[in-house]
This record gives sequence, C-alpha cells and structure tokens, in this order.
Amino acid sequence: MKLTDFITITDVEAHIIGKSMMGRIFPALEDREAWANVPEALQQAWVTQAESYLNYEWPSLRATAFMAYFEEGSRKPYDSVEIERRSALCTLLIAECIDGKGRFLREITNLIWLLCEETTWCAPAHHYLSLRPGEILSDVEEPLFDLSAGETAALLAWTSHLLKSPLDEISPFIRERIRVELERRIITPYTDRNDFWWMGFGEREVNNWNPWCNANMLTVLLLQELEPEWKLKLFDKVLRSLDRYIEVQFEDGGCDEGSTYWARAAGMLLVNLELLYRASDGALQVYDQPLIRKLGQFVSNMHIDDHYYVNFADGSAIASQDYSMIHLYGSRIQDDQLRALGQIGFRSYQVSDRKGKGISFFQEMISLHSFASIHAEAALEPPLVQDVWLPNLQVMAAREMEGSSQGLFVAIKGGHNGESHNHNDIGHFVVYVNGKPFLIDIGVETYTQKTFSPQRYEIWTMQSGYHSVPVIHGYEQKEGRSFRAEDVTYAHIEAAVRFEVELASAYPDEAGVQSWHRSLTLHRGLNPSVELRESCLFVEPTDQVLLHIMSSQLPRHHEQGQIRLQDHANNQLILFYEHEQWEAVFEHITITDESLVRVWGDSLHRIQFKLRHAVQQGSWVFRMSEQ
Repeated sequence: MKLTDFITITDVEAHIIGKSMMGRIFPALEDREAWANVPEALQQAWVTQAESYLNYEWPSLRATAFMAYFEEGSRKPYDSVEIERRSALCTLLIAECIDGKGRFLREITNLIWLLCEETTWCAPAHHYLSLRPGEILSDVEEPLFDLSAGETAALLAWTSHLLKSPLDEISPFIRERIRVELERRIITPYTDRNDFWWMGFGEREVNNWNPWCNANMLTVLLLQELEPEWKLKLFDKVLRSLDRYIEVQFEDGGCDEGSTYWARAAGMLLVNLELLYRASDGALQVYDQPLIRKLGQFVSNMHIDDHYYVNFADGSAIASQDYSMIHLYGSRIQDDQLRALGQIGFRSYQVSDRKGKGISFFQEMISLHSFASIHAEAALEPPLVQDVWLPNLQVMAAREMEGSSQGLFVAIKGGHNGESHNHNDIGHFVVYVNGKPFLIDIGVETYTQKTFSPQRYEIWTMQSGYHSVPVIHGYEQKEGRSFRAEDVTYAHIEAAVRFEVELASAYPDEAGVQSWHRSLTLHRGLNPSVELRESCLFVEPTDQVLLHIMSSQLPRHHEQGQIRLQDHANNQLILFYEHEQWEAVFEHITITDESLVRVWGDSLHRIQFKLRHAVQQGSWVFRMSEQ
C-alpha cells in the first residue's frame, strides 16, 4: 500500500490546512475540565515530579562531552544531559497543564532557553549525517535532523502550542525564539534537503528512523504557523517519505528490527497516523488497511509472557513498551488481542518510572488521558498466541497452549545477516519454560560508537558464536545480505509445529560446509518437548564443529547425555543430547554492561557441544523438555 493512495494533499488541504489545532489533538490548557478528569493520583504524581525541578541547577552541555563520543566512543556524557533536559521539560509541561497555576513557567522558560541555545540538537552519534564528516564538534551552520533533533523540536512545538498565552505574558520573545529555532533547525533542512537517508529518497533502505523523524516533523508542521503553500509542500514530502517506509515493510507485518523496536517502528508509524486522524477530526485514516493491521499485531505475536518478548537483533528480552500506545493501536484496528496486551501491560504504568528516560510528550499524553478509560475496561484475556508464522520475516513462535504461558515456548528465525540492527543469527532459537527464559537471545550491550561502525561485529553480542548456532571449522556466520537462510519451511498440525532451514549460505566458503539443515519442532500433547535436528554435509571430513546454546540458567550435568537447567522458581529444562557424539562444555560469562545486567543479572552461560569424531556427513537429535 501507499499512504498517498488514501490520504492526498487535497484531503489535507480540506481537513487540516487553515484550521486551528488548539484542542484537536490533545486538550488545550484552557480546557480545565479535561485536565481535571485526569485521575487525582496521576495528577499528583506528575506535579510532585515536576516540583523536584523547581530551582534546579541544570547541567551544562560541554564541548568535551560532545567530543567524548569521537574520542572515547561513549555516548553517555552528552546524551545523558540532553535527555535529562528533554525529560524535565516534558514533565514540567505536563505538570503545568495539570496544575494550571503558572508555578512551573519559569523553569519551563529556563529549559526552552537552554534547548534553543544548544549548538546542535543532533546527537553526537548521528553526526555522520553531516555534509562535512570527520569533525569532532558540530557545525552551527549545518543543522542536522536526526532522532534527537526531532524529539527536541516536537517537544518545543508542543510547549509553544499549549502554553501560548502564559508564555506570551512573560515575554513574546520566548515563543518567537522557539519559532526561529524550529524553522532554522528543522523546517528549513526538511524542506531543502533530500539526502538525509531516513527520508527514503536515496539508495539506502529506511528503518524506524523514518516514521520516528517524520512523526516529529509532522508535529511541528501541525502546531506551527506557516504559509499554507509551504505547509502543503511539507505535508506532501512527509507523506511521500512515509510511503518509502511502508514500501519496505513485510506483507506479514514482521519487523526485522525486533519487538523491542516495535515502539519506534510501527509504534511511530501509529503516531503519524494518529496525528493525521486527530488533526482532521477522524477524516484522514488508514486503520482499516491490512498492512497497517499486521504491523500493529506484530508486537502481540512476539509477546511471550509478562514483559518478555521474542528479541532477535538489537532487541532486549525485556522490552520497554508504551502500553497505552499498544492499546490505542488495538482500538483503532479493532484487534482485541492487541488491546488486551496494552490493557494488561498498562497496569504497571508508573509516572515515577518515566523520569530521565527521554520521555515523549505524545506518548505520555496518550497514557495520561486514556488512563481512566483503560483501567475502567472489563478485563481482557491475556493475548498469548499459540502459533505465529511470519513467512516474509521468516520467524516462527509457538507455545504449548493458547492463552497460557505454562509449558514450553519456542521461537526461531531465518532471514539474512544484513537486517536492520542485525546480529549474525540465522537459525538462532530461544526456549522459555512457564514464561521464563532458559535458552536465550542475549540482546545487545549499551550502545557506543562501535555499535554502528565498521567494527560492529567485533562486539561479542553481535557474533554468531554467542547465538545458538554452529561454528564450523572455526568460522562463524558472516554479516551481509548475501549470508542468508535458504529453503525455509513451516509445517503445522495440531500436535506439533516445525520450522526448517538451510544454514550453509550463512557461512563463508572457507567453512567448507555444503549443507547444514536445521529442524526445530515443538511437540505438544502428553509429553511435550522441543526437538532440534541437525543434518550436515562437509566438503571433507572434520571434527571441528561447535554447537553453541546460550542459557540464562546455570547448566549442570544431570545424567549421561543430559544437562539440567533450573531457575530460582524451580522451573526447569532438561536438554538431552547424544553423549557418544558430543562433548558438552560449559562457559560462564560475567556480565557487567548495565543494559544486559538489567535483564540477566551478572551471569550468563554458553553451552558448547564439541563433536567427538570427524564426519563428512552427520545427523543428530537434541531434545528439550521439562522432565
């Protein structure tokens, strides 16, 4: 589909251009009844958090903090301060709208001034967008539009829009300064340039940056006063750019960036669609289109239990989702499973959890004004889908019983090693027991300069050696689109589901592998199990084969040919293997990275199966069950 086939510039001109946005998207400051209807506990939580910023000593953004990214590879010195500023302004803006007494206006003004005086709104890590690469400081004469710049711009646009009267009473130069900076840093670059790769007008394929940046551009466009002809020109460009994103989406709705990135991929597409929907009083919408439905459903399809999600690529097993947005998406496409995921996940929403996390004003407003209605809904059943098959993405997920996290859960992927946020992980699988992780995808460490550099695959979490796939003749899988899964098939009967894939093309020629056929089956019934079958053919006989399996639990030899994994809740998984063919060795991995520690604690484990005898052709079976 194309967005421009359903929403034209004529439609935009008829339903949006020339119409005031005050109160259309979110309640105006002056609509005291709407703000009073926010639950009192929620009001108090936001106001209390905002009060911590009164007379606050705002941290400075030093040149050396910016330079640290290029000199040391660390994003934290600069990004942490920049994110804190945005998070604080978002908090103060919401609190002022709730309180309505002007108590927070002076600190809001301070933050407006600080943000407007920043040399750049672009994060140091994204300065490869510059027409003058190689510098370690920003060129003030070349404003760059990245994710950070867009978020800053949208927040300032909302601040100017909602606080128009009280800010003008302090000084008309406050909102004028916002206008000048938005035009200089965002509107003019978006108008004049087509070479920001995320726009989709070049050769590079777009990813979540496209809907994310466009959602912020659309926010600025809707809330700022511009000449009608200029607005129409920009609307046309936003819609055409979003089409570039929609064009590369899989027909099955799968997101190759993983479920953790859903909130910044399909979730950000939703922000664009919802802005258009609300700004036009519901006249402009595409929520009934099949692709839009499937893009939304991906996140509920990848849900395992609680906050655990299938997490291939740079995703985390514990995904931080905006559950009010998931609920909104489900409501718009009339999908009860998606609504249920949003409803259940939103029960854990706490304002205190949001501080310092670069919170988005749009998403927080959805949470704020839908809080009461979501909590008043009749409880929906957990959306624990029994079988998922995404043929375009080449991902299977399956559990023992529909609607229950009890028993075994398995997921496996094919695809290629040139995916967005790629890890070299073709054929990699995960196994959960009673909704808890046992055989896992590690995820990714905290982003640094190296993460998105030519040295990306020097990072251990990106390498196939730390995924549950073989290492052959000392060779791991290689990165790049040409290293891909082949002959991927899926079979489903009531008693079992099976995923099969040929892995040989994921390895370089030097590995000497003519075929490595992997089959993963979830058997249901009286004796449920996960069965892994490996069949291989090498150019010449070899015993240089390692089969790795990553585990979150400490492996112990149980009986001959058996490995026992058990968690603190006494959930367990027994892994059966052919002892005569394989030697099992355990490697303890100490975790220090804060992103990984939050998910896994301070330890992970790698089970290495070493082939005991040289073979040219081989076939083996591994089985996993709870007993």
